[in-house]
Amino acid sequence: MRVDNEAFYKICFDSLIEGLCIANDAGKIVMNNSACEEIFGYESGELIGQSIDILIPESHRNVHHHHFESYIQHPRKFRKGKGREFLGQHKNGEILDLEIGLNFFEYEGQRYAKALISEIGTRKKKVTEIKESNRRLESEVDRRTQLLTKAVSELERANFLLKEEVDERIRAEENAKRAFEKEKELSQMQAKFLSMVSHEFKTPLSGILTSASLVEKYNERRPNERISNHVATIKNLVLQLNDILDDFLFLENSESGKYQFTSSRFKICDLIQKIVSDARALMKPGQKFEIIPCKKPVPVVQDRKVVDIILRNIIYNSIKYSPANSTILIKIRINDNVHIKIRDEGIGIPEEAKEHIFDRFYRAKNVLHIQGTGIGLNIVRRHLIQMKGSIEISSKENEGTTVFVTMPVMGGKPHREVDERTLQGDVIRE
Repeated sequence: MRVDNEAFYKICFDSLIEGLCIANDAGKIVMNNSACEEIFGYESGELIGQSIDILIPESHRNVHHHHFESYIQHPRKFRKGKGREFLGQHKNGEILDLEIGLNFFEYEGQRYAKALISEIGTRKKKVTEIKESNRRLESEVDRRTQLLTKAVSELERANFLLKEEVDERIRAEENAKRAFEKEKELSQMQAKFLSMVSHEFKTPLSGILTSASLVEKYNERRPNERISNHVATIKNLVLQLNDILDDFLFLENSESGKYQFTSSRFKICDLIQKIVSDARALMKPGQKFEIIPCKKPVPVVQDRKVVDIILRNIIYNSIKYSPANSTILIKIRINDNVHIKIRDEGIGIPEEAKEHIFDRFYRAKNVLHIQGTGIGLNIVRRHLIQMKGSIEISSKENEGTTVFVTMPVMGGKPHREVDERTLQGDVIRE
């Protein structure tokens, strides 16, 4: 059925989403739909008869007029979506972003231009926002990429420096290990040499002691006090030298594992009394011992010879490094362990020497004029570690030294190997 009704066609045009505007060759609007009126803000029918320039911003009207005349003379199609973007003007003066599709037709000998118009301001705004967002995103990506590149570069450099540091530490550890092995080897050679020398000295010392005993025996027939004093001095010096040689021999034997620890039951106070009695020949004029025994003299089970070496070294040091007319205090306390405190009024230990006093053959600067080997405390600590005991020293130069010795009452199986690095674990207590 053919529809030939103006109202019908009007409804069809008004139902279009795009604005429809038809102008004659004189540039007058002869027809438009309601969408066109909505876009430009006009009332129904208000645009009919108006020049199309009314829809163009005033600043663009001359140029648009020229383009319209050119188009009427040489019309062509511009499909929607492939047409032109242009600026329109709302009735209230607002500038509009528009997109236009153009076509033409002729009716009764007259040419008409037909435009399909879409308002694209919102879309352009969105596009602009998207472009700006993309620009910011690209800028942020570039910034983050630069930061990441810089971080990667710094990380690579840090890894390189870390690798160099690790390699340096490995080399240092290897050098330290080799130095320690050489030091250990040298220490063993020293101990073996001293052991050999000690064995060689033992025989003549034994002969000297025997001869001194014979001189003492012959002197009994016609006693001579001066001869007796000299013989006593000779015997004491021989015994003192013999103790030093025993230290060297004991050190070499314990390091090489030749010494067999033998536990026996004995009273620690009795052993200390014997050491003190033997030491009286070494005491300076006016020196004296003050011994505070434990309240319950419980027997201990340890290697008596080892304990004797430990306490003898400490007590002899107290005599050696203390002045005349001084007192050496020995206090004994027994619970689960044996605690022995030995305090003197001697020359003390210089601050800079405290970290080295257990080093083998080390002697502080304030004792260089006093006879000694610098091996006694090294032996003491070595044996105490072997028997799971400990030694701590509190000392101040020119104010005396206090030695704290702790050892188990019941000795277990001693540690055979004592590493020099293990010895660094003991402390000097202030």
